[in-house]
Amino acid sequence: MIDIKHCQCCGKPISNIDTADYYSHISIKYCAKCSEFMKRVNTLARVRNLRDRKRIKDKYRDEQLELLKQENELLRERITALRINNTQIWVK
Repeated sequence: MIDIKHCQCCGKPISNIDTADYYSHISIKYCAKCSEFMKRVNTLARVRNLRDRKRIKDKYRDEQLELLKQENELLRERITALRINNTQIWVK
């Protein structure tokens, strides 16, 4: 195990296994200054991914909506044609 951990961003030593709690030592990655910066970077990446997923989901929804509109239009035309045919049969 690594006795002294360094910040993954700037390389400063941030934790020593002899003086720090074991669980905080294995979980810490960044110094305090870099931690704020990395939190902001990770938040931006997470929001960007969320927006990309939402854009794809909305595009799929819009495609499905357009297909349903086309299907409804065809069904309306078919119903109208059937009504016209039925009235012609009854009129004869």
